Parts: sequence; C-alpha cells; structure tokens
Amino acid sequence: MNPIDKNDFFPIGSIVKPHGLKGDMILEIEEGFEDVLEQADFLLVEVEGGLVPFFISEAGINFRTATTISLAFDDLDSTEKVRPYCGCQIFLHKDAVKEEVIEEFNELLGIVVFDKERGKLGEIIRVDDFSGNVVLTIQYGTHEILIPLSEELIIQFDQDKKELFLDCPYGLIDLYLEG
Repeated sequence: MNPIDKNDFFPIGSIVKPHGLKGDMILEIEEGFEDVLEQADFLLVEVEGGLVPFFISEAGINFRTATTISLAFDDLDSTEKVRPYCGCQIFLHKDAVKEEVIEEFNELLGIVVFDKERGKLGEIIRVDDFSGNVVLTIQYGTHEILIPLSEELIIQFDQDKKELFLDCPYGLIDLYLEG
C-alpha cells in the first residue's frame, strides 16, 4: 500500500474544538468550499505529519457561517476522542477542490496588471495554483512574467475596469526580462 502523498491534497481548514458530547466538532474552513464539502464522504486530517482519512457521519456537515462548520466523523463518538485532533489541519484532494478554485481563477484572465514602479505590465494570461500558492502569468511584450499573488502585494483591484495594481518585490520583474 502506497502512503498518501500530501502534495495531492489541498489544506482547507482545521479542527477547532469539540462540540457537544457525542463527537461533533467545529471546523474553521476557507470560504468558498461549501459545495465541495457537501459532496465529500470523507476528509483527510493531518496527524503527526501524515494524512489520515476520516469518514463523515450520516448527519453530514452543518454550516454555521461561511467559514465555520460542525460535523462528526464515524469513528469519533465522544469529546475525549475529538480532543486530540483539535488544531489539526483538514485536507481535500486537489481534484475535488480544483473545479471551485479554477472557476475563481478564470475570472482573473484578461485583467491588466500594473506595478507600482514599472506601470502597466500587461494582461493576465494564466493563473496557476501550486499547492495553495497562486501564481499569475502576465504577458509583457514578448516575455512572460510570473508573479506570486498575495494580499501583501495588492495595492488596488478595480473589477469594473479590470485592473489590478501591485507592489511587486524589488527585482522580481527584472528576473524575467534579462537574457
């Protein structure tokens, strides 16, 4: 039997605390995974560096807020059995997550990107997700520039004008223009 390769899975949240006395628990999850979770039969829990599948009980998942759910796993039927898993990360297979994430990313295609120092760079022609790290590919003349997308880099996003203003790290763009 092959071990589960963690690179095939995407972190979506963590177990926060037990809820009630019968093994229910509260999970904090990333927003936007509601549909994927409703279809899931099991979740993977990171235990001591490895991923362990836990099947969701027949009661299913109850959404408390957009980022908080309660659920029970088949084998955890008491507060005492849930407690050791508090703080553990929850994962879903990338194939299950991919459709939701790809739809979101496709909305970025065609948006014009501006850098604080260089001005207009060009349009986003591709968006990739490398283990939770989103990377934009921007057409800059005859060059392609890859920029990791993080909240720290975003200055402004004007959805109506389809413009994204970034403060790219010093030297990042130059790496793609040399040679």
